[in-house]
Amino acid sequence: MDFKPVQLSEIDEFHALANELIEGEIAGAADIGRVQEWTRRSLHMRRWNGRPDGFVASIPLSESGVSALLAGEFGFANARREWVCGLEERAAALLSWGLAGRTPHAQAAALRALLVGWRGFYSDVRVYARARTTEGKALMRRLNFEICAYPDGAPELYGSTGFPQKLGDMLLKRTVLGKWEGGS
Repeated sequence: MDFKPVQLSEIDEFHALANELIEGEIAGAADIGRVQEWTRRSLHMRRWNGRPDGFVASIPLSESGVSALLAGEFGFANARREWVCGLEERAAALLSWGLAGRTPHAQAAALRALLVGWRGFYSDVRVYARARTTEGKALMRRLNFEICAYPDGAPELYGSTGFPQKLGDMLLKRTVLGKWEGGS
């Protein structure tokens, strides 16, 4: 799928792509970079024909990070180190901050990358997400997410109810994890 972890030297480029593809205000590049520096695994970007065309941003959260998220306190701008998990720390949950692509192909690749990461590395934790668009809300329903909180008003916070096996089977027939096993 060609998504690679974002290096700190690429934060401005990542921020510009996210700013282009996500509706509404997004966190600043310095704040996004600080969280990526702590986690080393939150931001992934794909290049197509030499230019960034898609990204996935998922933040592994600690127990205190989940509490901060549900209380409406968590965001890139005010993130605390104890709220996120570094490479050696086990995540209590995953916050899917965003995924997007410039083209339908890049959008599908971003969704596949999210599903690969979810199934491969975070299958035992709840995934949280927000949806700002009609399409995002439809995706939440398709992934079997449910509204679980309104921590700071709107938009609502969605939580996963389990890995979306049927959709996963369809999108991930072959992945970096090997042959997709429909019965697992």
